[in-house]
Amino acid sequence: MTNPSIVIVPGAWHRPAHFQGLVDELAKVNYDAEAVDLPAVDSSPPLISWDQDAQAVREVIMKKLDAGKDVIVLAHSFGGVAMSEGAKGLGKKERDAQGLKGGIIKLVYMCAMALPEGQTHIGQLVPQTHEEEEVERQRKELEAQFGELDMTADGAIALPKDRIHLVFYNRCDPKDIEKAVELLGTFPPGPLLVPATYTAYREIPSTYIVCKNDLALREPFQRRMIAQGEGCFEVEECEEGHSPFMSNPGFIVDCIRRAAGETR
Repeated sequence: MTNPSIVIVPGAWHRPAHFQGLVDELAKVNYDAEAVDLPAVDSSPPLISWDQDAQAVREVIMKKLDAGKDVIVLAHSFGGVAMSEGAKGLGKKERDAQGLKGGIIKLVYMCAMALPEGQTHIGQLVPQTHEEEEVERQRKELEAQFGELDMTADGAIALPKDRIHLVFYNRCDPKDIEKAVELLGTFPPGPLLVPATYTAYREIPSTYIVCKNDLALREPFQRRMIAQGEGCFEVEECEEGHSPFMSNPGFIVDCIRRAAGETR
């Protein structure tokens, strides 16, 4: 049996190079993997929507499908939006019904945005419970302590590279953190405000990887997205922060292998 191809969708500000360690670990267990280069990262003028990112994701998926491969798509953080939109109509069941070879057999949301149709990234993060309100209060305290995000002259968001590692790369090896921070690009605010048009996890089998020590997308918000799925998600859990692909790539590889149907 041939292993499915893995398509990796980076989150905002991130590049394919951030995921090279995970790609290498997947190769060791005979999974070919490719990360998508998102057009929104470093776009100037800043893109106003996620649509070009979704198209870039779709093009990489289609390249695998046209080669007759099944695909698992793994998204990180905001990449969940581009993954969901790019996957529309490409599920294995739907393509089989059309007599087409290859299809997406699983979507994997790695502490990622799993939005229902009509919701935005910003809208999803509006606190709905006392627990979420407390998390938001803590976030605002940190923002007051460390300062707000920087903006470029043309209106893109530039992360503060002297302190963003405290949020993005907690639990990661210091030698990996320095390289990861230097790789970060800018990201436009527009895509964060554009509603999702497709609830992908209701059409394509999906896994959600909960990262309990995530300081960027806190656990209560991850849990609420899982609950919105009303049973659509298989759930994996770990103690990692926002970047488990760096801090514990072996666990992510195991999640992908289970998503592929391996029994170990």
